[in-house]
Parts: sequence; C-alpha cells; structure tokens
Amino acid sequence: MMQTTSPSPAVRRARWTLAVTVATLATASSHALHAQAARLPAPAAGFSALQGSVLDSVHNVPLANAVVIVETTGRSTLTDKDGHYRIDSIAPGSHRVAVMHPLLDTIGVQMRTPAYPFVVGTAHDLDLAVPGGERLAKALCTPAQLSRGPAVMLGFVRDADTKGPSIGAKVELVYQVSDPIGRKSTTVRSAMSDSSGLYRICGIPADMSGKVQVFRNGVSSGEVPADVTDGFVALRGFSIVAQHQAVVEVTNDSGKVKRVAKGSARITGKVVDKTGKPLAGARVALQGGGTVAITRANGDFTLDSLPSGTQALDIRKLGYSATEQAVELSSNEPARATITMSDFVPTLAAMRIEAVQDKALADIGYLSRKQTGQGFYMDGKQINHESISFSDVMRTAPGLRVSPTGDGRTYVITDSRSSSGGCVNYYVDGTLWQTMSAGDIDDYVRPSELVAIEVYHGSTTPPQYAPPGQSGCATIVAWTVAKVRPNNSKKP
Repeated sequence: MMQTTSPSPAVRRARWTLAVTVATLATASSHALHAQAARLPAPAAGFSALQGSVLDSVHNVPLANAVVIVETTGRSTLTDKDGHYRIDSIAPGSHRVAVMHPLLDTIGVQMRTPAYPFVVGTAHDLDLAVPGGERLAKALCTPAQLSRGPAVMLGFVRDADTKGPSIGAKVELVYQVSDPIGRKSTTVRSAMSDSSGLYRICGIPADMSGKVQVFRNGVSSGEVPADVTDGFVALRGFSIVAQHQAVVEVTNDSGKVKRVAKGSARITGKVVDKTGKPLAGARVALQGGGTVAITRANGDFTLDSLPSGTQALDIRKLGYSATEQAVELSSNEPARATITMSDFVPTLAAMRIEAVQDKALADIGYLSRKQTGQGFYMDGKQINHESISFSDVMRTAPGLRVSPTGDGRTYVITDSRSSSGGCVNYYVDGTLWQTMSAGDIDDYVRPSELVAIEVYHGSTTPPQYAPPGQSGCATIVAWTVAKVRPNNSKKP
C-alpha cells in the first residue's frame, strides 16, 4: 500500500497538453465510482477513500509511479509497480481525479475525470487507463493522413537547459519502406514543433523502425532510434539548446555539412555486458562530436564539454556488437547512463547478397566515390575477413606500411608515400577515429565485421574525410556491419 503524500512542486508546475484533451477512462462499464466497502478497508471516520489501478494502454502494461490526485482535497499518492493506488482521508464532496506521469507529458494527454461525489464512510473503487494507441492516432491525425499509414509519432521538443517549449524546431524522421517485390527505399518525413513544443508526424507504417533528429537555429540533436509501439504510436521527446556556447562543422556520410553545438554538459556512466559485468576498455564517443572516453577497469567513463540536448553515444568494444544509446544532456546537472552491450553476432553472410549490399553501400555514398577512381577501395571478397586484425587487412592496400610497435603485440599503419611522419587518419562508420594509443584501432574494428574500406592520399581525399590542418595525411575510411546493414531500417 502506498503512503499518501501531498503533491510536489514538480507535480504542480504547468504542463503542456494537446488541443485534444482526452478524458480519463474508467474501466467500470458505467464510468463512475463504485463503492466496494466489502473489499476495501473502511475509511477513517468522517472521510472517504479511493483505490484502484492505472493502466498504460499504449504499451499494455501497468502505469507505475503515476501521481493520482483527488483535486481540491490535497490528497494524492503514487501508483506501485503494478499500477495500484490507494488514497485515504478524502474529504466528502464532489471532486475530480487526475493522473500525472511522464508518459502523459510525452503524448500531450491530460487525464482528468468528471467530478464525482465522495460519500462519508464509503470506500470507492476506480480503475483508470491511458487511451490506447489506436485511439490516440485517430484523435491526433486526420483520416487522409492515416491513409498513408496507421501510426503516429509524437512528443515534445524542450529547451535542454530551461525545460521550456522549443518552438519551431524541425523534427526529421528517416525510415525505409518496401515495395511489393521487396525493394527498399528511404522515406524522410518531418514536422515542426508548435507553440507548446509539440510535434506529430502522422501516417507512418505500423512496423516502422528508423532514426529521428531535431534541428533548430543551426543546431542539431543526435540521431536516435524511433520505433512504432503496438502498430499505432511512436513516442519520442527531445531537447535541444536555444543558444550554443560554441559550434563546429561536421560532415555526415553523404558529405552534407551540419553545425553541431559544443557546450558545458557532462555525462558519467558505466558500460556492462548483458549479465551486468563491467566492461573495461570500451570506447565511448559522442556521435559526430569527436569526444571520446575509454572505460576504466570498473566500466566507468566520463565525457565532458558536450552540447546540451538529446544526443547519441556510440560504444564499441572488441567481441561485442557496436551499440548506440540516446542520452539527455544539460549544462545544469551531469547526466548518468548505464550502457549494456550485446555479444557480437556476425552478419557477414547476409552482407554477401550483392544486390542488397550494393544498395546499402550506395546509401552511404561509397559506390559514388568508388566510381571517381580517386582512391583505393575494397569490399566483398576483396576484404580478407579471416585476418587476425584490421592492420592485417590493410597490408594489401597500396601506399600504406604496417609495422610492429615494438611491444610484440600491436601494429601501426603509416603512409609509405609520405616523406614526413606518414600520418594516417581513420574514419570508422563515418566518424573520425581518435587514436588513444598506437595501434588501438585493432582493438575495436574486427575483420569479420568489415563491409567496405576506402584509402586516400593527399589531394585525393574527399572533403568530408579531410580534418583541418591534416591534408598531408593518408586517410582510411572503414565501414562495418554496425553502419551498413542489408536491412538498415531495423537494428539487430
């Protein structure tokens, strides 16, 4: 039984709601309070009581940690892990019952019953439910919009530091669809956040799995996953900075330049395996931001000087599948994340389906760059997937030298065409690799997961793979199954 409490300031603060306000549903057929004195403990003398459960109909699970309030009485409580609640010592009279929960904030629904009479000495029973996904989709979208697909993606975009609405932010969703014979094409849908920060994208597929990103005032969030729940609803809230402390230009896989904010946000966390065991030596990087940390013996890591807002972390470790995790960052307080990595499962056999592989390589611009002839390229059977290490794979690339570091274990790759230093820059799945120790790329990129490799020297290097001030270095661009999948609309 939950202890009755008074509403907290967080509960009392103003919340944004949709223009369509959905009244709370009572599971009782009459939609009214029911006296259940025989089942419930009797209320205190001179008072009434209320007990029931709250269901999350969007996900079809109990709604835990929801705040249930009997308005005008000062009485409230939290639901337990099974969605149950009980409120005692309710003053008699006509009162409305309201429910507050982060899920309701995300979908913009206000749950509040009509006023019901609370009778002295009576224990009332009321089961409540968040509206289901299909009902939400029909309430939020027009029939014409839903003719394109039965689902809706929605949520609020907020300022990362002030928590106020982020007005006029562009939310862009990218996913793949298949035609009747199985050919895939990429679809891009977008929507603008309104005066409350709400956005909604109607008419998306029932089995959609894609990536979504927010843009505002020249600043972008990280690319984070989005999936439809139960065939009707994809819920995803975002935060983004209104003003940036500093900006750098980052080039994505297609060569398009975007501006990414830097700031004073900080995140600490732990990387573990699927059993919860800490993983040392995992590489944690901010997606597209260049900031990197290596986990310590206890799995802990820290990243500093990060942009506020919704961002994505890329996590890699030899023997484990590459992992992406969305995080919410703010300059007001450090964020904390626990990241679970799964065992690596080779998917190379699927990648050998040439037609599918060519489509995936075309999407990242590899094939168009290969056609220019301005570099050295390896893909398919040209890559020795049975090699011991990544540096072994690169022994066949012209203009590169693979040499031992002297510790008897690791090797470094240098530019044999350079007369000074022979520096080499690495890009892994489109992101600049930051070398922490000589030859460390062998610890994170395994030959069996390689899909394609590009090698450039000097002026032949495409602009998106030429770090400022390092035009004289060779460049190796490695693409793995973490980025190039035969069906990259769904992640394993």
